[in-house]
Amino acid sequence: GNFAMASWPGKENQKMTYHVGADLGGWDTAQLLRIPGWENHKPHYKDENGNYPKGKILWLDGPQYMLEDFADLPDLQVGETQLTSALSSDIEAVDRLGVIARVKLQLNHTARELLSAREDGGADKSEKLWYLIRCLADVGCSVAEIVAIVKPSVWNKFADRQDEMRRLIAEASKAIAKRSDETLEKLEMADNVSVDYKIDRPDPQRLGFLLKNVKKPKYIIKDILTKGACGFIAGEPKSYKSWVGLDMAFSVATGADFLGHFQVVDPGPVLYIQEEDPPATLKNRAAKIWVNKTTDKLELVRDEEGAGIWWLPPEEEERFDPDVMAYIQRGFTISNEAWQEWLDETLAKGMREVPYKLLIIDTLMMTAGDVEETKSQEMTNKIFRPLKVLSRKYDVAIIVIHHMAKAEKARPGQRMLGAVANHAWAEDSFYISHTGGKHMKIDTESKTIPGAAYRMDNLQNLEWTPTIEPWSGEDKEDRTERHGTADERANRRTTPQAKKARDEVISLLEHGPMTTQAISEARKISRSSVHRQMTRHLERGVVDREQLKDGSNRWFLVTVDSH
Repeated sequence: GNFAMASWPGKENQKMTYHVGADLGGWDTAQLLRIPGWENHKPHYKDENGNYPKGKILWLDGPQYMLEDFADLPDLQVGETQLTSALSSDIEAVDRLGVIARVKLQLNHTARELLSAREDGGADKSEKLWYLIRCLADVGCSVAEIVAIVKPSVWNKFADRQDEMRRLIAEASKAIAKRSDETLEKLEMADNVSVDYKIDRPDPQRLGFLLKNVKKPKYIIKDILTKGACGFIAGEPKSYKSWVGLDMAFSVATGADFLGHFQVVDPGPVLYIQEEDPPATLKNRAAKIWVNKTTDKLELVRDEEGAGIWWLPPEEEERFDPDVMAYIQRGFTISNEAWQEWLDETLAKGMREVPYKLLIIDTLMMTAGDVEETKSQEMTNKIFRPLKVLSRKYDVAIIVIHHMAKAEKARPGQRMLGAVANHAWAEDSFYISHTGGKHMKIDTESKTIPGAAYRMDNLQNLEWTPTIEPWSGEDKEDRTERHGTADERANRRTTPQAKKARDEVISLLEHGPMTTQAISEARKISRSSVHRQMTRHLERGVVDREQLKDGSNRWFLVTVDSH
């Protein structure tokens, strides 16, 4: 049996209470029991000297019972009036606004609208009241809490009736009894459960059996981010953390590899909230990252000879329109309840009704609001718990970009600025540190993925083409002397396609300078594609340009003499 269920309406607790004639309002889950030795301050217990009686323990060696011992308790034979009287004091004691604040993010958009409605608009009150009561029951509200919340609402069809309380209590009890097994499981495993008896405590099992049945994490990005996880991209100052965050957004939205290395397994729409940098900075950053996010596509074709796969290269004129919805410098504040509701409703809508796969918030400091970042309890209650509620509600991964201190600690996550609650909240995180050389060290930490370390290189140039390799001990040294400059290393890794493109440009310009338009006509590709490719060659020192009076560019090869 499950002892948690014993305190539900009509179950063992209520049956025993009514059977022995105990306090008829003291059987339900929401009761707070007085600690032995503490005074009972109810007014009618005060004696003539103004003293209150103290509770005491009657015995310590009484008999022990199992749940099945109460199987023969008689069914409730109690009038509805008596039940109403027993619960009335509990209903009056409910902090209605406090309960609403506790559960509102767990409620769906419709339930919140019903809760805040000021007039019924001619809608069917019976249907709306029952729907609201069911929603409140499903997020864990007790009978007393449900009645306290819906009684003042415009949907209370029993208002001003003599049997109002009795009918509301009956509806609330019925809704709680109709909770599904799935709902009950969610309530028992909820992160914010603080009542001990709601926590499942199964018997231990053989370790081999447990490990054999551990399921593989469901990746969004292989080895980096799992479905519905919360975490950080945190880094020291000038460690490209915002660049990495935007790269992650474009990668998940398009399916292109994250940082050109980590495979995106489960792509989908991304919600990107940016409060750190102005739009102009973001535009420049996005343009450089997007160039490498256009992906080749495969198409399965069938004909008389059977089936085959066609390789479709990226469209030269592919528009900059990833599945990313953005909110840029609009004052978004995580700790503000109104913004929390806005975020809830935004996630509920999805992108063209497709659920968001990932939410990125850049940065924590700029979006935290009126909280003390060094106080764990405040950060948890106002920021981390609401975010995790939304993550679980919509099965969306949430990544927050944050700052790290330079001071050395055992684990990178412990170097994040602010409260220790930051590190405790994180499930999949990505930490970036300077190494003293021209490259960065990346440490990954996760509750489900083995941690790893990587070297991020090729950063000191005009493009965004980072390279990722596993970290090794020798990476503490500056790699320039051993492996050459970033451009030299990039040239050694040049793909055959890129080498062919450069050779074509050289063969064209060997006969003399050419304008963008002339190259476009000669190679039969668009002017924008020519400009993009020539800009890459310019940054690599292959070509140079001269700006003409009409604003166009004329390109020419860089000769040995010009160095």
